[in-house]
Amino acid sequence: MYVRYNYNRTKRTLIPTGYSIKPEYWNIKKKWIKRACPEYEEINASLIKLTSKLGEILTYAKGNGIDPTVDFILLELEKGREYELRPSRVDLFDTLERYIKEKSSSVSKDQIKDYRTLRKHLIAFKEYSSQPITFRNLNLIFYNEFMDYLFCKVIKPNGTVGLLTNSAGKIIRLLKGFVNYQIVKGVIPLIDLRNFKVVEEETDAIYLNEKELATIYALDLSDDKQLEEIRDIFITGCFTGLRYSDLSTLSPEHMDLDNGNINLKQRKVHKAVVIPMIDYVPEILKKYNYNLPKVSRYLFNERVKEIGRRANFKQKIEVVRKKGKEREKKIYEKWEMISSHTCRRSFCTNMYLFGFPSGELMRISGHKSPSAFMRYIKVDNLEAAKRLKELRAKLSE
Repeated sequence: MYVRYNYNRTKRTLIPTGYSIKPEYWNIKKKWIKRACPEYEEINASLIKLTSKLGEILTYAKGNGIDPTVDFILLELEKGREYELRPSRVDLFDTLERYIKEKSSSVSKDQIKDYRTLRKHLIAFKEYSSQPITFRNLNLIFYNEFMDYLFCKVIKPNGTVGLLTNSAGKIIRLLKGFVNYQIVKGVIPLIDLRNFKVVEEETDAIYLNEKELATIYALDLSDDKQLEEIRDIFITGCFTGLRYSDLSTLSPEHMDLDNGNINLKQRKVHKAVVIPMIDYVPEILKKYNYNLPKVSRYLFNERVKEIGRRANFKQKIEVVRKKGKEREKKIYEKWEMISSHTCRRSFCTNMYLFGFPSGELMRISGHKSPSAFMRYIKVDNLEAAKRLKELRAKLSE
């Protein structure tokens, strides 16, 4: 087992821990030893000690204007000395604001909006916290109180109280990303955030099958030009798998008409993808001279539901969502659940059911991992059974 120290992209080193374990005892996602390991207590304590020492060295170097090169880090570890660290005066909120400004040039506007939401919640949480909100106080007391605030005290724009499980989990994930970045940069010493659980649950988000999409495309919306444009944007999203942030910026420069493809770099993850123009997409893009109408996401999500209502999508769907330990159950008609997210889920699910290989589909959708991709596949039990029957029938032909 080694701890890797990256000075920069080209200069890095592996620091031996003195331990070795079987691969099954290593949590790849958390990058830490599993509790099931027979020597967990000993190795866990040793890893915490080593990573804490690295954090102290980085903080000492930053506070004294020392360049933390690989050689410097290794030499300081060998000395094994104690450091007189200056009392931390790093303000969490000022650091978060600088972090947001720093990230503005490298991430999407939606991600910046997410970090501003995190800052807004932290500021509002000051009133409820039993301790000052500082880096030093990011402990289990903070986590439990903050989660209680997110679930039970946040007032949303529509007047309802409390965030849903996935929304609260997203806030914690953003907080951990921000704090870990400051640790790596040596701005603050190591903080153990492993008990800051990112809560999540499987969503009840819908998808529209190809028959339903054909119904929407066939709707006569000539009485409402804006609704017709939103329908065309929606259908384009359902047959390209593009996120709304990418759909809203499509332009002629993204079009490879010779090969019938759309070439772009996804705004959210900065990943280049090549998407074939299939089904209704060529006709729609040509209609708008390869420059889709510009509609705000808010307006799109409001009016796309009206399209579903006109298409008579009235199937009853039961939705169960969690707020902390509480469970809320509501019944919706299918048209009420249509949104910009339906596009990407519909594309992934329909192409998956069609039999297109998942690995190749991920290259088009831009998903980085099979687990992330499978969260977009909305196949119910009946569809899964039907698909198995069809595949078995083909084998017996």
